[in-house]
Amino acid sequence: MVQNKGLKKKISEKMDSISDPGKGVRRMHKQDVEDADFQGLPSSDISMEELTDQLLDSMTLDEKIQYISGYQDLAIQGLPRLGLPSIWCSDATAGLRSFPGGTAFPAPLAMAASWDEELIRQAGKALAQEFRNRGVSILLGPGVNIYRVPTCGRNFEYMGEDPFLAGKMAASYIRGAREEGVITAVKHFACNNSEYDRHKTNSVVNARALREIYLPAFEMAVKEGGARAVMTAYNPVNGTYASENGKLLQEILREDWGFDGFVLSDWNSLYSTAGPVKNGLDLEMPQGKWFSDKRIRKALKKGKIRESDLNRMVRNLLGTLLKEGVYHRPQKAPEKPVHSEDQIKLARKVAAEGMILLKNSNDFLPLDPEEEGTLIVTGRMAKDTETGGGGSSYVRTSAGIDFLTGIQEAAGKLKVEYLPWSENSLSEEDLEKIKLARAVVYCAGFSHTEESECWDRSWDLPYGQSDSILSIASANPNTLVVMTAGGGANTTGWIDRVRAFIHSFYLGETAGPALADILFGKINPSGKLPFTMSEHWEDFGSTAHYVTNPDKTSVRQISMGQGNPYLRRIHDMEYFEGIFVGYRHFERERIPPLFPFGFGMSYTSFSLTGLKVKVETKGDFSCEVSLKVKNTGTRAGAEVVQIYIRDPESDLIRPPKELKAFRKIFLLPGKSEHLTFSLGKRAFQYFDPYRGNWRLEPGEFVIMAGNSSRDIQLKEVIAIKAKEGKI
Repeated sequence: MVQNKGLKKKISEKMDSISDPGKGVRRMHKQDVEDADFQGLPSSDISMEELTDQLLDSMTLDEKIQYISGYQDLAIQGLPRLGLPSIWCSDATAGLRSFPGGTAFPAPLAMAASWDEELIRQAGKALAQEFRNRGVSILLGPGVNIYRVPTCGRNFEYMGEDPFLAGKMAASYIRGAREEGVITAVKHFACNNSEYDRHKTNSVVNARALREIYLPAFEMAVKEGGARAVMTAYNPVNGTYASENGKLLQEILREDWGFDGFVLSDWNSLYSTAGPVKNGLDLEMPQGKWFSDKRIRKALKKGKIRESDLNRMVRNLLGTLLKEGVYHRPQKAPEKPVHSEDQIKLARKVAAEGMILLKNSNDFLPLDPEEEGTLIVTGRMAKDTETGGGGSSYVRTSAGIDFLTGIQEAAGKLKVEYLPWSENSLSEEDLEKIKLARAVVYCAGFSHTEESECWDRSWDLPYGQSDSILSIASANPNTLVVMTAGGGANTTGWIDRVRAFIHSFYLGETAGPALADILFGKINPSGKLPFTMSEHWEDFGSTAHYVTNPDKTSVRQISMGQGNPYLRRIHDMEYFEGIFVGYRHFERERIPPLFPFGFGMSYTSFSLTGLKVKVETKGDFSCEVSLKVKNTGTRAGAEVVQIYIRDPESDLIRPPKELKAFRKIFLLPGKSEHLTFSLGKRAFQYFDPYRGNWRLEPGEFVIMAGNSSRDIQLKEVIAIKAKEGKI
């Protein structure tokens, strides 16, 4: 098997075509034709449950089979006889992909890097407005699969390595979308933590890791965010495909969490008919392949499924759409804004808050645009700045402003000179310009073909970019690297030679202006890492038993076996590291990270003082943590206060620390504010696989407050008595 860049490009272009504006226009025209006269179901005095039952009783078997099978690639099929129009879906979290004209927001990992719940709620709301304008009622996101391996090709589309952070950010996004009447389908349930051969890799995960690491973000999306749809993953989990995994879809999702929405498959991720029907799936997308009329009727005839199973599926889907008001309104809402000035402004704010300043030697940044001199801008992402990673989340846009343009427009008296990037050696003339420049901004990173759904990416920056950075930094130490990537990458050789380093992720259409806001100090950086950045790929516990060359792929690996159980065998992907994912592993093994989880620099400074912890012993268990945060510097800025918990002694081994609360707070210079965090019983529990439930052991716990997982400024030990530890 060899790395096939041509193959990746070809498949990436095919996926890009899904969002082709022409197709979007044709879909919109189809909606206009189908739904021209639809103004919503008439109001009545009966409950939505009664209306659901009435409509279900009126359906023929043919209509039930149509209803549980996708239509036109992106829709739930309409039933005109019953007055039900087609209901349209679209990718995804960073923008309206499959219909034209929407705003390209930053990638979800950049959203998570903001650690700003309110900001991400606003982003979810703004994007949902665009969906409603185009007649789309179901947003196929957000994705909350955990950042387990740093080279997973879809890490950029998820929300980091910590389940609490991912869950909080996803829940905020979902609440914002629901304000505009858009249903979100949180994905990919569950353990789709690798793009390497995702259809044929069985995620083998023990019960404790599943409950503590890989499921909590989904649980929070459902319970706190109110997600009304869940999308299954491609991969098997512990031997059973996610789309027919009764343990996940019925026992955990519906019985344990009380989910009462609908479950849809990822595109072409079914491998049988009876399995999904009997185990909790409600809708096959993008069309009825395993839920085709022929296969459903055959399964009914053989007694493998019953019509009552179909009734349950229809009731879940129909009942959710009715309760959410989707059928009681016109499908399009032309009064909702699309790509408005406010939405673009919000996208720029999210981009600025998501960028992370990781290195700033001798206060190199911010640059002063009032000082004269030459600023060199170069690198493969300078002019061809990627707005997003590849695959189903990639939003095509003609409105993107690249890094170079953004810097040029904000540079003031600085003379900005662009040096075209080449993977070949720099010329002597270029090196001379670099030596004489006041500073150099090198824009490095991965294209949306290299970092994409369907395959893992490389650990190394492609096309010799690391060597190029080193050459430039050797010629001019005043070099800043801006890295466009969906996670960590190899910085060995140049990280110690550059003056500053910004992780920019994929910033959407406002990448250039947002970067300029940070570079020139218009906005004080406040992003924090939602994952651990390591010096070496092998530093992660998850990579010890991973595939050797995850970025290498083939036609067979990508296309042979998708949705076909008879092509190729499934192979196990063991999660041997268990609960020790990300910073939990680095802390336990005492491996120094390159940059720790939760880390991010500012142009000002902050202090934390006065930690107080109060445990409530009467009634329901609760723990109140309070402290004071102060801006001790000379610039206004925002800090993310992070609360971690440690259980020093336990029947089962626990991580040295776990994130259990956080808050982003903006402060003027010299100002302070008291913050209070409420921690429930769950914050202190672990999942006991032997008892099959969450357990709180009485004893001492350490409450820690800091601004990263490695910068703990305050600690207090508390004791929880036995009666408080009852399940």
